[in-house]
Amino acid sequence: MLQRMPFSNDDLDFTYPLPADLKNRPSCYLYIYNRKVVIDPLSLPGTQTILHNDIKDIKTKRIVQYVGSLGKKLFYAIGLESHKDVPYGMQPVFLRDLIGKIDDKMLALAGRAVQLVDFELTSRFCGRCGILTETLEDRGKKCPECDLLIYPRLSPAIIVLVIKEDKVLLARSAHFMSSIYSVIAGFVEPGETLEHAVRREVKEEVGLKVKNIRYFASQPWPFPNSLMIGFIAEYAEGEICADGKEIIDAAWFSRDEIPNLPGKGSISGHLIDWFMNRKEEGI
Repeated sequence: MLQRMPFSNDDLDFTYPLPADLKNRPSCYLYIYNRKVVIDPLSLPGTQTILHNDIKDIKTKRIVQYVGSLGKKLFYAIGLESHKDVPYGMQPVFLRDLIGKIDDKMLALAGRAVQLVDFELTSRFCGRCGILTETLEDRGKKCPECDLLIYPRLSPAIIVLVIKEDKVLLARSAHFMSSIYSVIAGFVEPGETLEHAVRREVKEEVGLKVKNIRYFASQPWPFPNSLMIGFIAEYAEGEICADGKEIIDAAWFSRDEIPNLPGKGSISGHLIDWFMNRKEEGI
């Protein structure tokens, strides 16, 4: 059942701090501005869209984050603080707009780069006392005044496909386009297990109880800093009752009734594909 999801850096070695032999290894750079990736708009599609090999003034850049390595090549993210810093002829684009247009490894690399630059920009000052933070050797930040430790934040969220015999539960979020349906998802609350979050979110959003919760796959989701943990669950009891806030419509769908769905960039598409294929695969 386990699958590789978009934005997964499974092939990237991001052991930190930097490799000891870094001076003898080739480097590539990604420009990040305002949570966007800076590309050469004339080179789509292709992996070179987001990579820049020769940065002559790299030592003058204030925000440079080591992202990781693929083979011998090292990758760094350069954070740009103003639109005027975007190199001439280049264009900042959202990560979502790169899905399906560049190599999956480069997409995952870009997602990690966006998160690391965002952390650098948002952790410059201590959230407790406002003092300028210091960078630690393990990528964290420390306040020299109150000793607060800060590390790149991850916000875990569950996403669950609920099945009832040969039908699947799909819902329309208030945040989606009017014709788009997907599976149930929500952030994990403090003190919750992942399984409890699954039960709570399904109950809160559509009024149903579920059982036999089992893990499907996980996905880094850099919008801006989530980790999506996917599950499959079976219907236990209850009648569908959309909460009217997060969910404005929900229903059971058979394979030949599936409505319009979001793109394949998210784990939601992979969950629905699993449902569509499970009979043929004998699952």
